[in-house]
Order: sequence, then C-alpha cells, then structure tokens
Amino acid sequence: MSDDARLKRLGVSLTMILGVTLAALCSPYSAYAACASIDALPGRGAAVTLKPIAFRSVGSTVASLIPVNFEAEPPQHPSIVGLWKFEMLTKSTSTNTNPMPDGTLFDFGTAAWHSDGTELINSGGRDPKDGDFCQGVWTQVGPFTFELLHYPLAWMNGAYTGPVVLRAHVTVDRSGDHYRGVFAGTAYLASPTPGHEFDETTPLGTITGTITATRITID
Repeated sequence: MSDDARLKRLGVSLTMILGVTLAALCSPYSAYAACASIDALPGRGAAVTLKPIAFRSVGSTVASLIPVNFEAEPPQHPSIVGLWKFEMLTKSTSTNTNPMPDGTLFDFGTAAWHSDGTELINSGGRDPKDGDFCQGVWTQVGPFTFELLHYPLAWMNGAYTGPVVLRAHVTVDRSGDHYRGVFAGTAYLASPTPGHEFDETTPLGTITGTITATRITID
C-alpha cells in the first residue's frame, strides 16, 4: 500500500500527527568571546588562561561584558528543572510554511524537566486514547538557555503512524518562573514491524512555532 493510501486509510492529517508536543532562539544582542585580564598577564613563556565572557547589549547604547561558565552554573542562574504548564502556537518561518495560520494552538499541557536530563510531557491537546504522554531529553547550552529533543510516538485512530522529531530551544527568564522559545517538529511515516518502528525516511511535514511556559509551584 502506498504512503498516501495508508494515510487516507488512517484518516491522518499532519496537524493531528504533530499535535503531540514541544529551532533556535538566539538573542540578537549576544556574542561570545574569550578574554584575559590585562592586570594578570603572565610573564614571557608562561601560559595565558582565557576566560569565556558574553558581550551583551542593554538597550540601544549601553553594553557590558558578563563572565560565563557553562560547566559550573552560578547559583543566581535559574534552573529549568521542575514542573511547567506550557502553550505552543504555530508560527511559520522563512524556511517553513505551516498548513495553518500563525497563532493556531498547536498543543498545551504540563512538562516535567528532570535533573537527569530527561523530560516528560502530558499533552492536553491529544486524545488520551491516542497517547497523550511523551518523552524527551534536554541539555543546557547557556546560563539561561536549554535545548530539548522531544520524541513522541504518534498514533491515530488506533493505528501507529510513526515518530515525531521535535526540537525546541528555550530561555528561562531571570525570575526562573517563565521560559519561552521556538520549536520545530517533523512527523515521519513508519510501521510497527521489526526494524521499521522508528523509520525517519518518509517525512510527512514540519510544523514550526513558539512556546511559552510558567513554572508550577507548591504555592
């Protein structure tokens, strides 16, 4: 059976398959450099130690150099670990045109980011009978910035359709209670047969958009 025929038989749409969950949010005001203190320059023949810093503009005229240490996060840097309520809206990009208008609700729900680098989402936009929980892994790429690879397994009308590779790039604000960013998710057609469950050779399409989240606390 052809891929098109299979999709018609399942009654599958790209929006439905991708409506499972959560690319790059890079501040236009940030650039990275390495600097050494001129007051502590070593003598001839000694090694020079370079320290990473970030050059970040504030407003239109003021700029400052801020020390950066990605490996040992200072206490004042907010953590993404915890439970969040999130909302994802569609937004086309210069390289991807979504099949729906910008601002369409793509998904919402709760997301748990764990300290071991894993993530779990309970999707409010998915019918539980088709699977509303999915998992991912994340890593920190800056003092406030995190990358997520989310890997839903899509079902529709009682049939498995294939994996969705969804990547997000988010930044936690200085309060530590909100994050925002962008996402891009591509759905693939696969089959529940040995060796082909996770095929990523037949893309069905890509959805791009924005994501915002608020931390859920005990209060």
